[in-house]
Amino acid sequence: GSADTEESSRFGATSCKALWRCLACREPFEYLKEI
Repeated sequence: GSADTEESSRFGATSCKALWRCLACREPFEYLKEI
């Protein structure tokens, strides 16, 4: 995967997830936050 990413939303479906997007392929993905 590419390290070239950006956060698109601080919160996803739940508060422990954030939405990020790969800038290389523009594909969104969920990021699990550390507690």
